[in-house]
Amino acid sequence: MKGAVFLLVVVCSAVAGGAAALDLSGDGGGEGTRTAAVAVDPSWRFPSRRLRDAYVALQTWKQQAIFSDPKNLTADWLGPDVCNYTGVFCAPLPWDRRVLAVAGVDLNHGDIAGYLPPELGLLADLALLHLNSNRFCGILPSTLRRLHLLHELDLSNNRFVGPFPNVVLAMPALRFLDLRFNDFEGGVPSQLFDKPLDAIFLNHNRFRFQLPDNFGNSPVSVIVVAHNSFSGCLPASLGNMSGTLNEILLINTGLNSCLPPDIGLLREVTVFDVSFNQLVGPLPSEVAGMRKVEQLDIAHNLLTGTIPQAVCELPHLKNFTFAYNFFTGEPPACARAVPQDGDRRNCLPNRPAQRTPQQCAAFYALPPVNCDAFHCKPNISDPGRIVQEAMLKSGFRLVQCNTLQQTRSTEC
Repeated sequence: MKGAVFLLVVVCSAVAGGAAALDLSGDGGGEGTRTAAVAVDPSWRFPSRRLRDAYVALQTWKQQAIFSDPKNLTADWLGPDVCNYTGVFCAPLPWDRRVLAVAGVDLNHGDIAGYLPPELGLLADLALLHLNSNRFCGILPSTLRRLHLLHELDLSNNRFVGPFPNVVLAMPALRFLDLRFNDFEGGVPSQLFDKPLDAIFLNHNRFRFQLPDNFGNSPVSVIVVAHNSFSGCLPASLGNMSGTLNEILLINTGLNSCLPPDIGLLREVTVFDVSFNQLVGPLPSEVAGMRKVEQLDIAHNLLTGTIPQAVCELPHLKNFTFAYNFFTGEPPACARAVPQDGDRRNCLPNRPAQRTPQQCAAFYALPPVNCDAFHCKPNISDPGRIVQEAMLKSGFRLVQCNTLQQTRSTEC
């Protein structure tokens, strides 16, 4: 596998010789001294060193690392005025409005074939890099860690390969990371979930790992890691995302444990999708704590028992799908939120398109699920939090003497 990746990187990185030498060896990224693809006309006068560096970076990219540009997005990348290049956006520096710099590159949907050369590290003031829906391949150059102002990185729907690009962990301003629909493989570093990101998209890659215990440390509003291979537990720390998380999609990731009750703490979540996994056990009644959930999909798992009525009574629930499980009870309140066939292939009496009695009997003849046997770690960051929040919702409050009293009681 490593040999195949290396061969692909070599193919994606094959470049012709150029003129001037651009020294990136002091960068520590392993690229060493690289031959630049461009020579800068000494008669040109750039407004700043930053724009001269941008010219070198963009011309090297165009001349040496872009193999095909069927929509001619880079056809006007000519001359020293980089701010007039298609897809290139300039803006004054935040700390010095007199100095102009390249702040964004957007080549989305360009169908461009090529790779990312190390010279892109010269675009040190870049705030956004949008390259989705192209044919860029190879690995990300480590020189990208120079992009200390980068806020949005969208590399989705390309042909990037290799391990998770750790260079993104060195981008202190990064808030939006989109790596979906590529061929990245291996593990995802746990440090990713400690970064102050607002959105993480890793779906449709070849990642294989267990979700780390610090998964819930992430302050994201949306996280999509579907269609990868995650075995093991859904971390209980997920409950720590209660104040920020709006959407989470864990479709077809290989999760094979019980659903932790902590998911009921996700009071801001609107989309929760764990379909097409191997989750077992009951649907926790604590899910009723998802007061803003609109789409709840737990279909194609091995879940059992009765659907809690309080879940079906959630005020914003519009689409609740739990088909292809082994549930035995569905409260009448579910009818308003369950779409047609949204409860099919369960063990529900008096409902159409269910599993056969023989299938249900055989499944329930198996030993009952023991969720403790999966050895999933509890959320130790805030012990007793679920109990406390549940009591508060029931009209209780915690007083300073650490005893539970009803709201109408006096202080202790």
